[in-house]
Parts: sequence; C-alpha cells; structure tokens
Amino acid sequence: ASFRFTDTACIPNARISFTNTSSISNGTENSFIYLWNFGEPGSGTSNTSTARNPVHTYSSVGPFTVKLRVTSGAGCIHDTSMVVNTIHPQPKAAFVFNKPSACIGEDVVMNDQSDYKDGLANLWNWDFGDNQSSVLQNPSHTFGAIGLYNVSLFIVNSFGCNSDTVSKPFNVYPYPQVDAGPDRTVLEGESITLQANVSGNDLQYLWSPSLYLNNYTIEDPVCKPSKDITYTLKVTARGGCVASDDVFVKVLMKPNIPNTFSPNNDGINDLWDIQYLDTYPNSRVQVFTRTGKLVFESRGYKTPWNGTFNGKPLPVDTY
Repeated sequence: ASFRFTDTACIPNARISFTNTSSISNGTENSFIYLWNFGEPGSGTSNTSTARNPVHTYSSVGPFTVKLRVTSGAGCIHDTSMVVNTIHPQPKAAFVFNKPSACIGEDVVMNDQSDYKDGLANLWNWDFGDNQSSVLQNPSHTFGAIGLYNVSLFIVNSFGCNSDTVSKPFNVYPYPQVDAGPDRTVLEGESITLQANVSGNDLQYLWSPSLYLNNYTIEDPVCKPSKDITYTLKVTARGGCVASDDVFVKVLMKPNIPNTFSPNNDGINDLWDIQYLDTYPNSRVQVFTRTGKLVFESRGYKTPWNGTFNGKPLPVDTY
C-alpha cells in the first residue's frame, strides 16, 4: 500500500487529492479494495473513503495522519500512513485609507495591512468601485466624481492562498462654491455688509484678517474699516473640502478742503490740494469766479488746481 498527495492546499477549501500508488507482485491491482481514513474525525462521514483516488477537503491546517488499507483479491491486507502537513492558513486582507474622505480630484492612498499568515506578500487585487483597479501593494487613486465608493481588496500569498475579500466605503465630496462678493467702497467711519455668495454642505466660514469685522465666522459680516483692506473668505465644506476667494474694500476718507492757497510759485501752498479726494474715483471738481464763470474742472482729481485759467494766473479773489 502506498500513495502520494497534493503538495499545497489552502484553508478554507483545502482540497487534498490523494493518488493511489499501491501495487502487488502478481499484478492483480484491479481487484484491490481501498479504505482511506483522512485523520479528521470532525468531518464525519467524509473522513473515510473507498475510492481509488479520493479527494478530501480539510477545515484546518493539521497536520493530519492519513491511513490507507489495501485488501487484495485474495484477502491479503496491508496498511500504510502518511502525514499531511502541506495545508496553509487563509491570509487575512486588511487596509486603511490615508484620509477619512477626499475632495474631488484629490489623491487617496490605500495602505495594505494584510496578514499573510505563513506565506509572503505576493499579489494584491484592488477594486476601487469606479471600474478602476490596481495590483500594487499601496496604490494611490483619484476618484473622478463625487459619491460613495466601495473599495475592496483580496490578496494572494506566496503559497497561492487567497484571502477573504474586505470592503470599505469611501466618500468623495465636492468643493464648495465661493464668491467673496464684489469689491466694495465705504465712507470713512461708515460700515458695510460684505456680500458673499457661497454654496455647499455643512459650511464653515473664516474671514481673514479678522480686523474691523463684527464676526469673522459668518457668511456676511459687517465691516467698518479705517483703511483699505483685502479680505480672504475661506469656506470649509463637508469632508474638509476648502475653497476661498478675495474681496477688496476701499475706504473713502473724508476730503479735507482748504479754503485758501497761494499760487505764487514760491514752492509753498502753490496748489489747491484737496486731501483724500483722489481716493474717490468718480469725483468732480468745479471752480467758478464770483460771476459764475467756470475756470477749472477736474474729473477724478488727478491734478490739483494751480490757480490758473487757460495757462494764465488768476487774480487774488474769492472763487
């Protein structure tokens, strides 16, 4: 009596094929009667077989002592046994994401944390849930659309044993739409309400700098600046997705209008300089004589009046 068996098998379906190699000197092998005992009492009636070349599925790694009794046609009996120790445990697939969720267009890395049992790492089978896959150990992937994806992995170790398949959900969120509003102007000492236009889910607001704002964590804060300032609105939406936009606030200082000047080219007080008027982009200045004649006009006030009309000095007077 003799036999051989499969070199390698893996739990949970460890199928061991037994090949009978028994012989007899008179060549009457065709009359043999076989009785196998696979050494796994827990398998019940499947623990024995009378087949010539049986197959048995083991539920654990063993080792198992397999016995074969061969009875010849003349009733002569011989037993033999061998230890089956070529069964390997099933690997356990496991992985983690490098972030709890992603924003659309962001990369996410899947980090393999599988248990290869008594084998070595050999093959990874990733399914990202968007008709994309990978065979890398720690792949990086970019999801092209928002949604909930079911990412799965199974592995194969160096003994050819397949793991179970482990799946985890992964959310991909959109970025918020952020418009900090149009650039604004405000008179010195006055206040305005910033007019942002924002859309998204679970929004959090942060204006910076927080200077001159009544509340820098709301969508439309009230602003009372004392000088020109640019604000940045940073909005964080569901999943930690962040978008931002800027708005410029120009402060129009109260014009300081002098009531005298001396345009005599001595370098002192030669121009009728209205302080801060240049900050008013649409200002209009007109100067008239006592009789109502227009002698100076400026739009935007780029150049202060020098006391002349048509290039000639005007007399000392009230204008």
